[in-house]
Amino acid sequence: MTLRPSKFKQGDGLSLIGRAARVAGVIQYEDATGQAVTRYLAVESSGAPTIIEETAEGYVLLGSFPANAQPSASGNSVSVLGEKYALKGVRKLSLLGSAGQIPGGVPKSDLLLSGEFSGSMGSVLREMVPGAGTQIFYLLRQLRADDVLSNDEIASRLEAGRRDAEARGSDDEEEPASEMKIQLALLAAIAVIVIAALAYALTAAPT
Repeated sequence: MTLRPSKFKQGDGLSLIGRAARVAGVIQYEDATGQAVTRYLAVESSGAPTIIEETAEGYVLLGSFPANAQPSASGNSVSVLGEKYALKGVRKLSLLGSAGQIPGGVPKSDLLLSGEFSGSMGSVLREMVPGAGTQIFYLLRQLRADDVLSNDEIASRLEAGRRDAEARGSDDEEEPASEMKIQLALLAAIAVIVIAALAYALTAAPT
């Protein structure tokens, strides 16, 4: 099984909602339309690992439920602490390959059924292997494109911001000092994220 090209590879550094993280593992599926569904296990210097799913539509964070708030399924609905979620759609995902620490654990089969349930509080993902009898639930959180950035993207934005600041300074030497300070502060914040992401990726990389 061979992984298709994806945005991140095992060992890559990234920024996840402004926090430096490293891709500890990747697993990739193919849906019924032939599109790739890639999941990354993002590990930060502190805190629990996070699973991020990448599709052609963007990124989704797959959050886990506390032990005392596990969902229960009945027919075409799922209940979480009394809140009901109705079945929205089902994907049949065929395994393409994996690398590193596999998000969600070692797959028990090459086929995964993934059902999304929608309710007033958001969306829940219920997944199972046909015939296995076990299931796992995730709380879905849609991520913006800016929430998941590679180190190269952050560095590119930092450079673009630096050039823009220089251009503004050349075009208008009388620009208020307060506005310039805000721009410099933003550039400094992005630089901190880049440095932290690079440092963590290097120190956490296997030797």
